[in-house]
Amino acid sequence: MDVTFPEHPDILVPHQSQDDVFLFNSNSSLVRTNGIRQRIAVPLLSNTFRQEVQAVFKKEQAQGKCNPILVGAIPFDMNQPAQLVVPEWYERVKPLDHNLSPFIDKDFIHHASEQSFVPNHVDFLDMIEQALSIFENSLLKKVVLSKILKLTLDKSVDVPRLLANIMAQNPSAYHFSVPLENSVLIGASPELLIRKQGNKIFSNPLAGSAKRLKNADADRQAAKTLANSAKDQYEHRLVVDAIRAALLPVVESLKTQEEPSVIATPTMWHLSTDIEATLPAINAPSMFDLIKQIHPTPAMCGTPTVSAQHHIAALEPHQRGFFSGLVGWCDSKGDGEWAIAIRCAEVSGNKVTLFAGAGVVPDSNPESEWLETSAKMRTMLNAFGIKEDVI
Repeated sequence: MDVTFPEHPDILVPHQSQDDVFLFNSNSSLVRTNGIRQRIAVPLLSNTFRQEVQAVFKKEQAQGKCNPILVGAIPFDMNQPAQLVVPEWYERVKPLDHNLSPFIDKDFIHHASEQSFVPNHVDFLDMIEQALSIFENSLLKKVVLSKILKLTLDKSVDVPRLLANIMAQNPSAYHFSVPLENSVLIGASPELLIRKQGNKIFSNPLAGSAKRLKNADADRQAAKTLANSAKDQYEHRLVVDAIRAALLPVVESLKTQEEPSVIATPTMWHLSTDIEATLPAINAPSMFDLIKQIHPTPAMCGTPTVSAQHHIAALEPHQRGFFSGLVGWCDSKGDGEWAIAIRCAEVSGNKVTLFAGAGVVPDSNPESEWLETSAKMRTMLNAFGIKEDVI
């Protein structure tokens, strides 16, 4: 079904209760859902996860649903419960045209009455220093460490208006709005973990970043510096090599770009590599099997994975939850698309939490990592219309 969307934010949500509205928009398709028929709230790494997925799809098909769908969020730590639902209603349609005239809502403005970082600046720098000392005495090659920014705004957030602003300001991103138990996870991720279309799978890891600059010449130089940065190229190669190594045992063929390209978001430059693979005709892995095979990547965790996860748990003073996890959808035929939950916020009334991480490698600079994580938060601060300097 192809749909042409008018340039108005109301089209972003169904004309139903907005409490259970899920939206995922990519350059491949737009998926919108409403309501909840069934839930899956067990961890992906649970022994019962596969059976629960099969059971909910079987139940829907028995009730006449031709190709039921699961939508929701998967946490960074796959030992924690996922939040996946079979919706009452859904449609998968043509994605919003990235070339539509932007409907940026300039009257959508918020002010922060309270703000706090976890960890704060001093503790963040100490956390990075601890990570750098770990490299000297272990096999750890990279660890991604993060901070969160907690804001209390002057009024409750109108989530559909926020989503419209996010999409207008970040037209080429993976846009998402995912209802959680007591909040909404909403954002514009630049990074695709995996898309599955029949026997083809696609991934687009990003690692290595630089802040966009207002001056055009300086901005171009920032991109060139990123492309030539040995530190960022090393960080990026760790991610690509890890995904290749994870996929090779379960795919029939695989190809990647020889060299990463430099891509732009409105606030950041990133090193980017496209990966494409073909699954075998017999005993092909499911979408969730593939996710378990490659998530979390070194772009969100580090390498080696188990060691990096251990150090993240020891060093970060906050729980990531769904931040740097996954958001997306999967249908009963096995097709689906999952983006990494970054450049996003968790919103509940007038309470907002933002998240950003940075890849730490042996020659990282602590203050540079603080500045990088702050720059990454600017995507969402702009979408909220927060003008004051909170980062």
